[in-house]
Amino acid sequence: MTKSEIVLLAKLGYSIEEIEKISLVNNLNCLKDKGVKNKEILNKINEGLNSGEYSILTYWDDEYPDKLKNIWNPPIFLFYKGNISLLNESSLAVVGTRKISKYGYKVTKYFVDYLKKNFVIVSGMALGVDSVAHWNALGNTVAVLGSGVNVCYPKSNERLYNKILENGCVLSEYYPWEKPKKEYFPMRNRIVSGITDGVLIVEGKIKSGTMITAKFSLEFGREVFAIPGDIFNENSECPNFLIKNGAIPVTKPEDIVDYLQFERGIMYENGHEH
Repeated sequence: MTKSEIVLLAKLGYSIEEIEKISLVNNLNCLKDKGVKNKEILNKINEGLNSGEYSILTYWDDEYPDKLKNIWNPPIFLFYKGNISLLNESSLAVVGTRKISKYGYKVTKYFVDYLKKNFVIVSGMALGVDSVAHWNALGNTVAVLGSGVNVCYPKSNERLYNKILENGCVLSEYYPWEKPKKEYFPMRNRIVSGITDGVLIVEGKIKSGTMITAKFSLEFGREVFAIPGDIFNENSECPNFLIKNGAIPVTKPEDIVDYLQFERGIMYENGHEH
């Protein structure tokens, strides 16, 4: 069974277990029965693969990170461009509002400048906190998209997208040509949480994608760190609320490294666990 066929089966709603059974008996009649449209999609995927435009990571590949396998509903496949080995390094999600404040910009840069020496920095390439995190971690950053890997969203981040690809990685569970949809972003956030060891919440409202990412991280047993914010700024609602409810407050980046070393007995050095 080819990787393109695995993608199509997953898109048709087949589970990991069902795909394994189909692979075992090498019976792809379920695809043939679906007709011309699937053949066109397979051809389109294969064109991009054969031209080196992107690659596919499947649940059964050695490079597929164990921590992602252990979440509920892990993606059966990921389209990606760039250095996929970053997914198996120590990593930290840095997320927050699109409407970043001067304070948010300053603390994101301050934290990431230090943390990128110890972790791969993962975010969603949105405007605001995500973009500041990626820009300050170039060479050691992964962007998880709410669109296909060939679609840069927002368009204004095209330069950032290209810079990430120089040494980092861009990935998505959607067809490479798919445009973003509102419902794609929460599912994108579960992957951000799933591939990381913890998440740093910078700024955000209570009802936001930032809070969704924090909830996923808690569900998956990841550490949630939050930067205390101005009580009069609505974008401090999310981190301040999380701190009141058990998230770990951090005021300097060393707090995160020290905590993980103490709690998990992990020594971090340049993105590797020892």
